[in-house]
Amino acid sequence: MRRPPVALTLTTAVALAILICLGVWQLYRMAWKQDLLARVAALRVAPARPIDQLLEIDGQASDIEYRRAAVRCEPSATLRRDAYRYAVPDGQVGWRLVSACHLLLGRFDGILLDRGVVTRFTGAMAPTSASFPDPAVAIGVLRRPGGKPWLGPAETSPVPGARVFRVLDAAALSAIAADNGLSRPAPYLLAVESEIPGPPGVVPAALPQDIPNNHLVYALTWFALAAVMVSFYGAMLFRRRTGR
Repeated sequence: MRRPPVALTLTTAVALAILICLGVWQLYRMAWKQDLLARVAALRVAPARPIDQLLEIDGQASDIEYRRAAVRCEPSATLRRDAYRYAVPDGQVGWRLVSACHLLLGRFDGILLDRGVVTRFTGAMAPTSASFPDPAVAIGVLRRPGGKPWLGPAETSPVPGARVFRVLDAAALSAIAADNGLSRPAPYLLAVESEIPGPPGVVPAALPQDIPNNHLVYALTWFALAAVMVSFYGAMLFRRRTGR
């Protein structure tokens, strides 16, 4: 009887462990996504609360992401410098307008608003110079900044009077805030649902209408790959032992 090949056995064992870990991780992700979807469903009908109240809650170490908030922006003598964030609305390349909202809250002096998709830039590989009115009154959903991109910088080539970003991570939020004279910006982005007056040519899109939850399918895929690999390894051992 031949002994199992050591190298192949070790490789199979390591690969099996990785596949099982990936499957279990996807199950954890599924539970997280289910909780997220429940929170999003609740916030769609929840009343918006004043931004100062919510930020005070955050000061007590509570998570306020996805809460609906209302803001009233204060006039500022600082020259506003908008930013654009890459987006893919309805499967097309697009750009979202990000502006600073000055606040008089004591702890924070402002927050950034994701005001929505600029319709004139739909399909454009890069935005162009444009002018929009200052934000005044808005209702939206609080979102944390995204993670730092793995490849390349978050910021791309600027346009006159504005900055352009692939993603908005914490460093990007800080840079946009500094451009607009904010020294103590809130660590959130307000994704606007409605704005008074609304900037012309900008369509608010605070949350996607359908947030997919495919993690169970992903988990079953990893487990199936593990089962197939074990089957091939078992078949290989059977052939070695029988000499077939």
